[in-house]
Amino acid sequence: MEEQRIFDEQFIIPLLTRYIRGEELTSLEEKTIEIWLDRSEANMDVYLELVDKEILAKNLVNLGAINATTEDRLKKLHGMLKKSQSHYKRVVMWMSAASVLLFFTLTLLLYKYYQSRNTIDETVKIAAADIDPGRDQATIKFSDGKTLTLDGKDLTTDQNGTSFLGNKAISENINQTATLSTPRKGQYKTTLPDGTKVWLNAESELKFPTQFTTNERLVELKGEGYFEVAHNASKPFIVISKGQRVKVLGTKFNINSYNNEEITRTTLVSGSVQLSNEKNTVSIKLKPGQQGKLEKSGFTTQTVDTDIFTAWTTNEFQFEGAPLVEVLRQLERWYDIDVNYSNVPNLSVHGTISRQKKLSSVLYTLESITDLKFQVTNERRLNITR
Repeated sequence: MEEQRIFDEQFIIPLLTRYIRGEELTSLEEKTIEIWLDRSEANMDVYLELVDKEILAKNLVNLGAINATTEDRLKKLHGMLKKSQSHYKRVVMWMSAASVLLFFTLTLLLYKYYQSRNTIDETVKIAAADIDPGRDQATIKFSDGKTLTLDGKDLTTDQNGTSFLGNKAISENINQTATLSTPRKGQYKTTLPDGTKVWLNAESELKFPTQFTTNERLVELKGEGYFEVAHNASKPFIVISKGQRVKVLGTKFNINSYNNEEITRTTLVSGSVQLSNEKNTVSIKLKPGQQGKLEKSGFTTQTVDTDIFTAWTTNEFQFEGAPLVEVLRQLERWYDIDVNYSNVPNLSVHGTISRQKKLSSVLYTLESITDLKFQVTNERRLNITR
């Protein structure tokens, strides 16, 4: 009786729906789907039709654009799904009359499930206005006036001052200033002339010389960057960012210094860094696992899980008690949207979400975490309601 209960439509339909949307399932939920698939070949056929290349999501979008009655829309959906079966001809030939009936029954149950919860229109709206995540893209501008749009391959600069995109040289072999900037929906990785690796997050800027010819390796950062500094005891590496100087010899650390964030955070993964204010009148040292925060009142330090603050370099959002407003600002930069902050409650967010997901999946997860409702307009405006 209990086994039968978990396969009732009110359980298996929302479970399959969440799986199709790319949401994470618990081990028990995954086992439930596995058992359901093993129960019959017909179930497997249904599963293939529903998950292959997001067929259902695309058809729901088309369904929402059809100006017809409920019955006509459902017939149209059946037609679209049937049309998309061409590369599964062998599977379809194996299907019995009962499995065909089960397929259409499950499609009907999916429709009823959304309709009964008054969410079919909302789901269609979100899918229709869905927004892709950011990607590797940036612009580099040299002081000689040359400007290039970068896409894909990492940017490297050798000790002679020449910048390369892959194996192709894109600048002259001279010492000049380069400014690497990422737009909203952009991130980029570069290797500096000394071998230091830098990851730039969305809406960020890094200014650096194409040759380090002085007794300091000085760069300037706006926004957020993760640094793996090549060790050189005779040439300290200096990062200037939003009122602070970070001095290192060789280490791994992250700096978040966006203009619309009240706090500048420097998170040390390994090695040692010294933080000082712009006038160099106050300074502190960080140990691995510590974070230095610069506010109007000065510097403070705390021990943190560094993975949370560097997760973006591995394409994850990690929130461990992050204020919702900070979460939303990250979404603004990564999905190039504008948030209406007038109804944002004061609450904290806990969870991990892939940055490779489309915006609708991220908002769906946030809705589950916060019990809030998120809606994106055609103007890429995100509104929040309770």
